[in-house]
Amino acid sequence: MQVEEDPDIAWVAALSGRSPGRATRAVREAAGARRLFAQLDREHRREGRASYIEIDAPLELHAIARLTRPRHVLEVGVSSGVSSAYLLDALRRNGRGTLHSVDLPSRPRGRRGRASSASWSLPAGRGSGWAVPMELRARWDLRLGDKAEVVPLLARELSRIELVVYDVPHQEADLDREFALLDPRMPAGAVAIVDHGPSGDLCRALRSWARRRGTVPVRRTGLGLYGMRCGRRVRA
Repeated sequence: MQVEEDPDIAWVAALSGRSPGRATRAVREAAGARRLFAQLDREHRREGRASYIEIDAPLELHAIARLTRPRHVLEVGVSSGVSSAYLLDALRRNGRGTLHSVDLPSRPRGRRGRASSASWSLPAGRGSGWAVPMELRARWDLRLGDKAEVVPLLARELSRIELVVYDVPHQEADLDREFALLDPRMPAGAVAIVDHGPSGDLCRALRSWARRRGTVPVRRTGLGLYGMRCGRRVRA
C-alpha cells in the first residue's frame, strides 16, 4: 500500500463543518493509526498488491467520521476494504456507529482464464473486505449483492444515515434513483462523498442532489472525489 502523503485539510473542514484546526488534529490522528496501516499493508503484500490504492483519501474519511460521529455510515463499494477499515477504526474510536457496506464481488479473468491482477479484483480465496482486521468487524454490516437491490433495502431499514461513501462506477440514472432513496434519510449536516474516477468530472446527479439540499459539492484537491455537506431541503 501507499501512504497518503498530502491529505486535504480544507476538504475535511468543509465537509465536517468543523474548524481547520479540528480538521488538522483529526487527520493527524488518522495518520497516527500506524498499526492499522501496517496490518492493511501486510495483507496486501501477501496478495501481491504492494502498490494498491483504493479510494485515495482514507485519512480524510477517518477524520470526517471522527468529527461528525455518525450513527450510520453507508459505503457502496468495498474491494479489499481499505476505506472500510479506516471508517471502522473511526467508529471504534467514537464508541458508536455502524458501517453498512454494499459490495458485488467480482473476479475478472485475465489472459487465458487466469485471475486478474487488477488492484480492485478479489484474490483467489478472498472475499469482499478481505484486508479488514478482524478486531474492527464488530461494527460492520457487510452486505453482498447488487447495489440496485441492497441500497433500497438499507434505505428502508435505516431511519437515519449521516455519512455516505459511494465508490463504484456508476450511471447517472442509477445515481438519481439511489440518491432519491437516500435523501430522506440524511439530515442537515449529513455528508455524501462520491468518487468520480480519474477524470474528476462532477456528475450531474450529485450536482442536482446538492442543489436540492442547498449546497455545492466540494472537490478533494487533486482527485476525482467530490463531497457535499447537506443543508436543509430546498423546496421546488
